[in-house]
Amino acid sequence: MIQRSAARLAPPNIGRGWFIALGLLLVVIGAASLLFPFLAAWSLEFAVGVSLIAGGVLTLIHAVRVRGWRGTALQGLLGVLYIVGGLIFLTNPFAGLLALTVMFGAFFAADGVARILLAFRIRPQRAWWLFLVTGLIALALGILVLLGLPSGWSVAFLDIFVGINLIFTGASFACCTGNDSREATSGSPAV
Repeated sequence: MIQRSAARLAPPNIGRGWFIALGLLLVVIGAASLLFPFLAAWSLEFAVGVSLIAGGVLTLIHAVRVRGWRGTALQGLLGVLYIVGGLIFLTNPFAGLLALTVMFGAFFAADGVARILLAFRIRPQRAWWLFLVTGLIALALGILVLLGLPSGWSVAFLDIFVGINLIFTGASFACCTGNDSREATSGSPAV
């Protein structure tokens, strides 16, 4: 009985290896984005374009198959919109890259806020401050990308921002143990 209650109080074995593996993988992907920025931008834009076209075709097929439904016309219109958006991404790389830049600026800002909140949520854990720092960096990058759109420089540096963000995020995960730092040092659960 005492062993069962002690087992419930012990911190779960989260698996430090998964933190390290995720961290290293993110660092490698971030470094690749820095080394091959145009390839990274083009491949991302291509994937978005193909996904939109595939989603549009499936939406149109569904609209045709459910002709009696009240939303059929609007669903067909959405399918066409998806296909046109996908074709714009594939045929006009600059417009697609501009749309991705806006999306990533908003993503970085939201990612930064989420990571800052995560840092305060896991605060007693080892390396919590790295999540705070990388969250502040991501938030700053998001704001810089969105503010730099009128001048066009943020489009040019999009992949550099993505690479830096991934490297810092990977380093945060590689340093995180997933356990309370007080638990790791004292051997007893934190209060």
